[in-house]
Amino acid sequence: MKLFLLLGALCVAGTMAAPQKEEVAEMVVDPEVELPAFMDICYRDSPDLSNCIKNSIQRMLPEMHAGIESLGFPSLDPFLSKSTYVDYKRNQMAASMHVKNAKTYGMRKAQILDVRATATDKFMNLAVDVRFPEIVMEGYFKGEGRFNSIKLASKGYFNNTMTDVTTTWKMSGHVKERDGEQYLEIEDFDMSPEVGNMKIYATGLFPDPELNQIALEFVNQYWPMFYKEMLPGTRQVWEPVMIELVNKIFLRVPYRRLLPKEQQ
Repeated sequence: MKLFLLLGALCVAGTMAAPQKEEVAEMVVDPEVELPAFMDICYRDSPDLSNCIKNSIQRMLPEMHAGIESLGFPSLDPFLSKSTYVDYKRNQMAASMHVKNAKTYGMRKAQILDVRATATDKFMNLAVDVRFPEIVMEGYFKGEGRFNSIKLASKGYFNNTMTDVTTTWKMSGHVKERDGEQYLEIEDFDMSPEVGNMKIYATGLFPDPELNQIALEFVNQYWPMFYKEMLPGTRQVWEPVMIELVNKIFLRVPYRRLLPKEQQ
């Protein structure tokens, strides 16, 4: 059962990330790229910095279905992921999951609840409280699990619906010089999503349809027991790609234009 609960944890955190690195096209850096009109200009030395960033992010979200072409930012609703791997090991339990051709819906309906930002000429720290009313993910999976000498292999289609998902995106980075220009590079990203409710459907957990249904009923009843235990193991999947995603904006726009100084 834990093998498939791993998929639930991956859906919540891993699917908030960008494609795996091998899926991301090489980024062409253009120091003169223009910010889209729907992005507000926020001043790093303004006392209203946090509120300005909050409003700018909220305005960006409805645009996520089409991506931001000028910044090379991919479409996030639906978000397409060709291939994602995650492994879990603890004591006598080991499991691995390969999710293929997954689509995730609901990102552009996110609600930005609060933002706390600190920015100087050298660094930025940012915390964004966000709520997703509903996130739906579907795709295909192949998994293997082992507990002591007991082995289990599963393969099939899945659909995962999560409601009232809340988390805080925490990120920080430093200003670095490149080709005579300064850019903000995000170096750390963290989040711990909490889920109000989760409903999982899947085929192929077990060859026998009745046993498959029993497994689904168990998973959908007891998923909160395993979710918090397994979520940290997904960080290896989403942290590097989330950093790459946000840097698609930060590394394309010079810091003096991305977060200019109000008082020159």
